[in-house]
Amino acid sequence: MRILLRLLSCVVIASAAITVWTRAALVFALGPQLTSVCLWIAAGGSVCAVITLVRTRKRNRRQPRRPPEPPSGRVRHRGDPAGLRL
Repeated sequence: MRILLRLLSCVVIASAAITVWTRAALVFALGPQLTSVCLWIAAGGSVCAVITLVRTRKRNRRQPRRPPEPPSGRVRHRGDPAGLRL
């Protein structure tokens, strides 16, 4: 699900960039008022997409596993299999 959200967010950002770069064509096809509406929609969509990308980022990278802690009460030392030291 995370990958799908990230992919859709990238598509929204790309389409917003295309909308901004093709503004002249939009003005010719839609007129200046509808073009400004389209640009505001693109801006809002790209802001939402960036927020989605940030929130779906993996926060916890895998950390190397540490060896388990020794049981409490007895301290184990190297070469001392019983865990008792005299």
